[in-house]
Amino acid sequence: MINFKHILLMTMSAILFSGCIVGDVVALPFRVTGAVVNVVAPDVVGDTITDAGDVLDAAIPF
Repeated sequence: MINFKHILLMTMSAILFSGCIVGDVVALPFRVTGAVVNVVAPDVVGDTITDAGDVLDAAIPF
């Protein structure tokens, strides 16, 4: 029998694993590091790190 806990679990699983959430989570450390490096180093260095995160986000299809 399906109860509220099962419905909540299925809904949260669908939200968590749909869209590009996994790619965003993987890319997040690169984006944050790139933003921090932009403060103390030339923009080219930080932007390169951020771009690496964007590539990972695009490469992960889910």
